[in-house]
Amino acid sequence: MYGQLDKILSGCNTKDDLLQAVVDAPFRYQMEMTKFSLGIIVLLLANTKDGLIHRVALSSTELAAAAKNVSAKRFEDIKIPLDYPSNIIAEAIRTQQPQRTVDWKYLFAPALTAEEARLNQAGGAIACSAVHPLHDVGDGGAIIYSYYQYPEYLGESQKTFMERYTELVSDRLRPLLTTPLVRPT
Repeated sequence: MYGQLDKILSGCNTKDDLLQAVVDAPFRYQMEMTKFSLGIIVLLLANTKDGLIHRVALSSTELAAAAKNVSAKRFEDIKIPLDYPSNIIAEAIRTQQPQRTVDWKYLFAPALTAEEARLNQAGGAIACSAVHPLHDVGDGGAIIYSYYQYPEYLGESQKTFMERYTELVSDRLRPLLTTPLVRPT
């Protein structure tokens, strides 16, 4: 599967196509993703000029659409300060260590209240999310993998998938993102 995913990402003609392919390509393998209980993938990129983490791509899945539809803010308007201590995306980028949560307040603070974040999580029917930092990509970034299964039921196959896919995405994005892709607003 990883060879096929690499082929999909390598075949993208524009940055925008690549960014969307990052979050959609795994779902072309519906059987595998269903076995993994994977429901949503989000790609985030940091910008040191404005000090924010920007959400740049959201998977085109039903669960992602459901979460987006109940959100208090538009997907692209949810920005997280790079130095915010209570956000696990910022923590993953800072420490270069994967993070995991069963409560989306830790993915959305301070952009959304805890209640708003939990409404998004309930809308997407997500039980847990893992944040994996991109490696040596522009100003930094991360991928959120959101599962409709509780963390105690996630195993080595999901962990291996997240590690390998994050590495593959990092390799594909690295040459394109030598300068920040997201401009300060």
